[in-house]
Amino acid sequence: MLKRLALLTSLMAGPAFAAPAAVIFINGVQSTFDDSVASMLVLKGNLKAKKLDKNFVYGNAYNTSNGFFSDLWQVFQQKNNETQDAKNFWRMLDGGTAQAGWMSQAIYDKYLNAFSNSSMPELPEHLKIYRQYLAEGRKLVLVAHSQGNLYANAEQNMLISGPKNMQGKVSSVGTASPAQYLMPGSSYITSSWDQVINGLRLIKTTLPPNISIGFHPTQDITGHSFVKIYMNTEYPAAEQVLSKVSQQAV
Repeated sequence: MLKRLALLTSLMAGPAFAAPAAVIFINGVQSTFDDSVASMLVLKGNLKAKKLDKNFVYGNAYNTSNGFFSDLWQVFQQKNNETQDAKNFWRMLDGGTAQAGWMSQAIYDKYLNAFSNSSMPELPEHLKIYRQYLAEGRKLVLVAHSQGNLYANAEQNMLISGPKNMQGKVSSVGTASPAQYLMPGSSYITSSWDQVINGLRLIKTTLPPNISIGFHPTQDITGHSFVKIYMNTEYPAAEQVLSKVSQQAV
């Protein structure tokens, strides 16, 4: 009788995520809001064209641009923060023993305030957007380009380590990543021909390249553009990115 009741309960429970996933694009440096929306629409169009869209909802977590030198300085600030207090805050960086949901609300608020008043002013607004989707029973996939990967890592940490444990509900698919580590359940694609990330790698630690897209000067001489390089379906990165988004969304 108990076994039958348990089986009935499991059948009635339904899927873990009641609504289709939310796919959110996070832009890199020197991107206007319109640029960010255009990138998200290219991502959406490619997913639909490849029949990998599973009724996803789409959105933008816009990272404001304040000019090249200001954006570059912000990246360096974020990279410096990335390497600080790794075992306590970036709990997954080196296999630390802290468990998901370990932060008290007070510690969480302290970190949120510190980041939003220094290197990531958009952090509170991004987290608000994410929580709205999560509250709807959606899984969250952050598709990040360039600097957006630094936002994605910080934001995933805030959601997973915070008092409301979002473990298993949020992941990222990074492109052209300047980050030095990957969150659990996430993935990334960085081309060996990406000269922006190659330049940063000379002075800061980053994830190694894991694909070769080749040199395409008529598209983007730096090999760094989200739309012209990483989402260009004529090159090998696009198929991998789209496949990872679709896989991580279920």
